[in-house]
Amino acid sequence: MAGGPGVLAGIDVGTTNCKVSVYPPGGPAIATRRRPTPPGAAELVAGVLDDLRTCLDGRRPLAVGVTGVAEGGVPLDAGLRPAGPLIWWHDRRAEDAARRLADEVGRAELFRRTGVDVAAKTPLALWCWHADLTRMRAWVGVPELVATALCGEPLTDRTLAGRSGAFDQRAGSWADDLLALAGIRADQLPDPRGIGSARHVLPTGTPVVVAGHDHLVAAYAAGAREPGEVADSLGTAEAVVMLASSPPSEDAAGTGVSWNRTADGRHWALVSGFPASGRLVEWLRARCAGDYDTLDALTGAVGKPTGLVVLPYLAGRAAPAPDPGRGLSIRGLTARHRFADVAAGVLEGACFHARWMAERQARHTGTELGPVTVLGGPARGRTWMNVKAHVLPGPVRRLRTVDAACAGAAGLAGRAIGLPAPAAGSEELPRDDVLAGRYEAVYRDFLSHARGVAAA
Repeated sequence: MAGGPGVLAGIDVGTTNCKVSVYPPGGPAIATRRRPTPPGAAELVAGVLDDLRTCLDGRRPLAVGVTGVAEGGVPLDAGLRPAGPLIWWHDRRAEDAARRLADEVGRAELFRRTGVDVAAKTPLALWCWHADLTRMRAWVGVPELVATALCGEPLTDRTLAGRSGAFDQRAGSWADDLLALAGIRADQLPDPRGIGSARHVLPTGTPVVVAGHDHLVAAYAAGAREPGEVADSLGTAEAVVMLASSPPSEDAAGTGVSWNRTADGRHWALVSGFPASGRLVEWLRARCAGDYDTLDALTGAVGKPTGLVVLPYLAGRAAPAPDPGRGLSIRGLTARHRFADVAAGVLEGACFHARWMAERQARHTGTELGPVTVLGGPARGRTWMNVKAHVLPGPVRRLRTVDAACAGAAGLAGRAIGLPAPAAGSEELPRDDVLAGRYEAVYRDFLSHARGVAAA
């Protein structure tokens, strides 16, 4: 590698795409590569490392940060080679094991200790389901697989460990009694300190940092770093991340929310997901000649609350009140409504649902909601963002970069070696108080129908 001032690299291993970007400290990306995420471990690692070499292009790496999807993973043998196929978070084969864990330990107890509501995707359930993990050297998650390949030793960080269902959040360590349920030991799992030294691809000794769970890393990049601040991450799924000074109360168990440390370890973070958010927009787009610009223009022309109450659930509802039987429904539809009104009403319903998730998070922690930063590729949609600006609490900002997780991973890698990590640039969205008041009335109707009871 050449000399010079040096750069930071961020790697984001996602379900759909893997992204690599290189940044001067504190500056915007100067090189970016992305490729579809392959299903296999070897192809994934090879592709990411090739893109890392291409992006560096002879530049001197100061540090590399890795983030990505949580859950899933692969066992590694004594040579740190995959000892089986890569298991992804959407694999359902551990459903029976998850039910047994919930019965044996208790959902509320697992949530209180580990921050997660055990499900088929939870690594502890995967480990209980797996035929034999006693001979594995280590289990690593998907982003940790890349960090392990760079460093030659298993690595993770506490926010990814905190998605496993076997990590004691308050103690900050693996829970031996929970691991024993799956027949594995803490020494078969990666060190959660999250930093190692490169032995492969990069110059020997280059710091490699497991920056954490992608939603939390993106929230850090967006500047959500103090209690009450919120990041609304849009993509295939939508995730609302709210920071708090304490974990949630026990009544949050079973509501679909999870909790964890923040990416920088200073506070706690609550995460609520709207899994079908991206599918909802795709469904609308497909009915607008397959074009996002057409959808944006069509819904933008409505320009006011539609008066429709749309429950935007294409495939059940997760947080903040799980109900797998909930479906898409529209109330108040009359002959005077056009398709444009229906499409705009669906976007309104999605925004109302995001607000409901944030307000429930705040209630579980006694936190006052602060500013909201919206991020992700869909944040470029003008109509959706205009509705969010008038529905979500507090001032609403839009992040300028679409690769917040990459930027956050690079920033956290720089922070680990003593460099400042400023938030990515954002812009505040305009808000009209009169229009916000009109949306408020519709939101109350939405809550009434979504809860199935009279709105408080």
